[in-house]
Amino acid sequence: MPVGKTDPPNRLPPALASALGSKHLPALDGLRAIAAFLVVFYHYGFLWCPGGLGVLAFFVLSGFLITWLLLKEEERFGRISLKLFYIRRGLRIFPAFYTFWFLWVGALLFFGKRLVAPQAIASFFYVNNYYQAIFGDPNTGLSHTWSLGIEEQFYVLWPLTFMLLKRDRARVRFLSAAILAVWLYREFLVFGLNWNQGYIYEAFDTRADHLLIGCLLAVVLRNGMLAGLWRRVCSAPWLVWATIGLLAVSTTLAIFVTGRYRDTIGFVIDPILVAVLIVQSLVAGVRGFGALLNWGWVRYLGTISYSVYLYQQIVVGFAKKWAPSWLSLPAVLLAVIAAASASYWIVERPFLKLKKRFNA
Repeated sequence: MPVGKTDPPNRLPPALASALGSKHLPALDGLRAIAAFLVVFYHYGFLWCPGGLGVLAFFVLSGFLITWLLLKEEERFGRISLKLFYIRRGLRIFPAFYTFWFLWVGALLFFGKRLVAPQAIASFFYVNNYYQAIFGDPNTGLSHTWSLGIEEQFYVLWPLTFMLLKRDRARVRFLSAAILAVWLYREFLVFGLNWNQGYIYEAFDTRADHLLIGCLLAVVLRNGMLAGLWRRVCSAPWLVWATIGLLAVSTTLAIFVTGRYRDTIGFVIDPILVAVLIVQSLVAGVRGFGALLNWGWVRYLGTISYSVYLYQQIVVGFAKKWAPSWLSLPAVLLAVIAAASASYWIVERPFLKLKKRFNA
């Protein structure tokens, strides 16, 4: 019998409620893998591949997952420990990033290669997004750290804001207002001030809504809000492909039509579609798109996706240079996975184990 005919109007679909009740959300590992390799394929040279969509998906996923963890901690203990939150975040992101940073900057200095010192310093302090937004992207092995700057700025600001907003209804109102404010602000920059696209793409103040949409999704799902909407978008397995199709159309328009579409319409539509895709992925189970997300090797790629993103910017270029042209793509993929796996097992995983000591 259809889900909508059996559930009360304020109850989430059973499959979605069951997935959200799990300790781990494995389907999201699959989504992270897809997002990371959209970026890899773009940097390989498939310019039609929406690498920007991969970064945008990471933003929405980050907003969702961080807020979900905060909500669960608050529900279990009645409050949030900012100190423990920042310790856990630091153990999660700093060891891998600074290992990458010192390896790359050290290699450039040792071999006498080009080092853009202001960019390197900005990336070290997680403000490369504003350096590149203002001064332009010098196209180096550190160029991709702009997105890490946006995420780190979000990690600094959102948990405190979350704590100050005591009730979920207040959080929903705040997040909705903040998202709308960023939309209007971005439209004003584009149409009112004709602001440069680099700033629109890389500044925190113009991309914060993508993270906040993920935050809003977490609060809404945790409270069973918009249950009717979730039942409709999850009512048939093919609807996940409809969402993916809409994302494909939107990103195609952004790539081949005009950058203004991306900055004004795409940046509004795409994160909402990614949020819907997150919900559909949680419900998908082990058939169709859900089967893809739950394949063991896809979930593994999602597990190492942070290190994939860190190293792909430099590894892709090296692998393409040294591999025969007919073996170029497999060589790139193997090199990226090997570098990311080494980073994960040697650097990330020991600190992730240490992070458990600082659970709430």
